[in-house]
Amino acid sequence: MMPRQVCVAGATGYLGSRLIAQLRARSMPVVAILKDRSCEADQQRLNALGATLAFVDASRIESYAQALTGAEIAISCMAFGNVHVDSTNDFWAIDRDANIRFGVEAVRAGAKHVILVATFEGRDSRGLTEFSEAKESAVDAIGAACSPAGVAFTVIRPTAYFSDLTNRAFDSVQQHGRYTVLGDGSHRINPVDGDDVAVFLADCIGNSKKAGREHQIGGPDIFTFREIGLLAAEVIGLPYPLKIRSIPIWSLRFVAAMAAMVGLASPKSRRSAALLRWMIYSSTHDAVAISCGTRRLCDEFRSKRDAPGRAI
Repeated sequence: MMPRQVCVAGATGYLGSRLIAQLRARSMPVVAILKDRSCEADQQRLNALGATLAFVDASRIESYAQALTGAEIAISCMAFGNVHVDSTNDFWAIDRDANIRFGVEAVRAGAKHVILVATFEGRDSRGLTEFSEAKESAVDAIGAACSPAGVAFTVIRPTAYFSDLTNRAFDSVQQHGRYTVLGDGSHRINPVDGDDVAVFLADCIGNSKKAGREHQIGGPDIFTFREIGLLAAEVIGLPYPLKIRSIPIWSLRFVAAMAAMVGLASPKSRRSAALLRWMIYSSTHDAVAISCGTRRLCDEFRSKRDAPGRAI
């Protein structure tokens, strides 16, 4: 049986690049969707993996038609922060609009399975944070397109990647000997490595038990936010007690409200207010899911500690 062609949007991002490496390791033909101004290094890296490159203007649905031709599986890893689609450069243009264009066009192109990487909080936080609202709008629209066409629609919801959450913690502890938590830092999370999420995504292809469902996934170890800083200090071998600073949630809410007011005239302030509201939500709710992988945060911290040029 011939391997099925997979089309991946957000190919140069943290997860997309790892997913393409995983798919190619399984000898699957991959079309990597890139924005038309992707850097040469990204193109060379994907070419070296054996992926076919397709360049699109993600603000136009017509751009996806040719890229998706012949794709049986369409996967979107697009998210605010790793893809910029137009002059507004915001999460509505990426997490909502670009994802909807990709998913709807994938159905039109004859894809049999569409996979979307969404936020962990999902519908629980969509009325509280614009980031979740934007991505959940894409979940709704793509699901509505897939259902009548008989296309399987799978939604993957990672807790948080090591790179998103924990690398900043490690760098702060190593460089400054201090660590900041929002609130009391007592809420729990099991962050997950991007390579483990890529394996889980690849495993969904052709698996009737995983396809067509929503999956919340995390890593093997559960921490409070405070414990993440303490783990970094332990791995580094900090020669003095870690200084942990707490930022009161009420102060963040106040700053978010002020940014929202300024945001009535400034898109940049609107994005800042949205980011603050998302930070408030994530710091006041647990994000614990079934473990999908084996890579541990302590090992990630050790690799960062031992990287060339690093020192306390």
